[in-house]
Amino acid sequence: MSTVLGALHEDHRNINQLLDLLARELDVVEDESNGNFELMRDIMTYMTRYPDHTHHPKDDLMFQRMRARGVVSATEDTIAALLREHGALAKKGEAFHDVLRRVVDGAMVERQELLAAGRDYVEFLRYHARLEEEAVFAEAEMLLGDADWPVIMQTFEAQADPVFGPTVDREFRALYQHIRNSAYLGARQEG
Repeated sequence: MSTVLGALHEDHRNINQLLDLLARELDVVEDESNGNFELMRDIMTYMTRYPDHTHHPKDDLMFQRMRARGVVSATEDTIAALLREHGALAKKGEAFHDVLRRVVDGAMVERQELLAAGRDYVEFLRYHARLEEEAVFAEAEMLLGDADWPVIMQTFEAQADPVFGPTVDREFRALYQHIRNSAYLGARQEG
């Protein structure tokens, strides 16, 4: 697997870990009408900054280079759908982020509004990432070559992941600590 595809796959694993946290918090909200809204807001701050503004443009560049090399018709249709979904994900993410900001700021928000926005976002992003991996990554590996991967890789080097990258941005330290604590607790419960 190319370094770029490996990095995109790693992004998906990291994003999925955050989606798991969001889903658990949404379950708490559904069961108890209370949850860690600050944690959910921090996750969505990350989602609207890194995946929407860094990860998805990397996908877009890879898709563009794949199209230039010539993809089969089914893959072309999938790429067109994925590109549209990047815009939809950004809108859904911003809408859910806005609901969470209002809750954290003390506004009254209908629980069903928050749950609907959150579950829609989580499910749609999981579907999207799975579609990329299952329907596009293998063809990208076959189509793209030595002239393509370095160009795409440059975008990875320019913008590091602010939570899972080599350094954690100050803004995301609480989120990072929560992830570390969750992983530690999960490992202890399994062991």
